[in-house]
Amino acid sequence: MNTMVMTATVALLLLLSGCGKSHVNYSGSSRDSAPSSYDPQRPAKLPSGSGGYKKTGNPYKIAGRWYYPLASADGYNETGIASWYGTKFHGKKTANGERYDMHAMSAAHKTLPLPTMVRVTNLDNGRSAVVRVNDRGPFVKNRVIDLSYAAARTLGYDNAGTAPVRVEVLSNSMMAAATGNRPGNVTATSPRPVISTPGRAITTAGPAARHGAMYIQLGAFSSKINASRLKSELQGDYPNVAIYAKDGGYPEIFRVRIGPYDNEKNIETNVLSLQQQGYSNAIVVIE
Repeated sequence: MNTMVMTATVALLLLLSGCGKSHVNYSGSSRDSAPSSYDPQRPAKLPSGSGGYKKTGNPYKIAGRWYYPLASADGYNETGIASWYGTKFHGKKTANGERYDMHAMSAAHKTLPLPTMVRVTNLDNGRSAVVRVNDRGPFVKNRVIDLSYAAARTLGYDNAGTAPVRVEVLSNSMMAAATGNRPGNVTATSPRPVISTPGRAITTAGPAARHGAMYIQLGAFSSKINASRLKSELQGDYPNVAIYAKDGGYPEIFRVRIGPYDNEKNIETNVLSLQQQGYSNAIVVIE
């Protein structure tokens, strides 16, 4: 009997080790907590990848359901519900050996290879962010991804708890261009921005053309002085940065934007590069 119990225990530990038990949330009703204090000016960067390794993993079973990790992330594009996790798992190991930092731009996914860089777009408000998938989860019906608290805050659904999103894997060439590393390298760096030359207007017949021009927004200020300061900081590398004033309310809002863009790959590359440099509020807006 003791041998049987020991064998079962070892098998269970191996299963949990293989699937990344560090992040499991069985219930849709339980909510993780945000940090007691949060500095909105604190840069939210991509995780460094310290201690991590590349991993796909064997099929694993959680709460009676089997999950089959993908051998390749190429072409992955999915819509669904995103949630977030915070203090409950902060500092614990992720499924690929990194440390979860709720202040960094990371995410958990059930089947994508680890790590994988993805662009997540909040379909309610159009905000977009690039995150590093380094963990497994969420194991809740209809949820496709679990973002860190910082990433959820960037996308604007930290208070709501969940949001409809689109998850798109970044191509290897885009990852290499933005990070200066070979595709799949675990360690992230913070290079100078990759400069692209945006067009003056949307000319394609795709979704962006139907909705308007695409911009990267770096901030929205009630003080024009603060907006001008950010513009000056960016202008050397992005000569097409500008301040767009939004009237109709008090106080008047001054938005700092780069663009317009007519190429989705250019805008993805620039957003990733800006976020890695500490511009955590860099989001895509379409008007």
